[in-house]
Amino acid sequence: MEIAGEISKDIFRSAMSSWATGVSVITGIATDGSAKPIGIVCNSLASISLEEKLILWSVDKSSRSYSHWITAKSFNVHFLAEDQKDLVARFAKKGVDKFEGLDFETTELGNPILAGASVQMECATTQTFDTYDHMLIIGKVQTLVNSAKPPLLFLHRSLRGIS
Repeated sequence: MEIAGEISKDIFRSAMSSWATGVSVITGIATDGSAKPIGIVCNSLASISLEEKLILWSVDKSSRSYSHWITAKSFNVHFLAEDQKDLVARFAKKGVDKFEGLDFETTELGNPILAGASVQMECATTQTFDTYDHMLIIGKVQTLVNSAKPPLLFLHRSLRGIS
């Protein structure tokens, strides 16, 4: 189907759902002085430099945790494993304590570490870029743990494993 002229959000979303992506949860700590753990589901993430080990991700400006992410000095990225679908529902919820009842550890910088991820990286924020309704955040990978577990994927608006 070719669409000329105005492309609605729904048509664009439907087309983009044909692009399989990994599913990640980004965790950090609130920058309001409370140091409370914060987390967000993210599938807009990419490696942008192998030389500098840089990743890029985006956060919606309407997110309640937006102000924390754009001022955070560091954050953790968790590529979810295919058996971690429950974490997607937990971290996609709005207005709740996403860490209540969740067993997790923290890094030396205080960032939450979620057990069982396929890959976990702690990153230092290097830059942010304003782009319409999202902010792009670039981080330099400081530590990396790769469990090589099969990843969780998002395709056609559903979560899927590859096994």
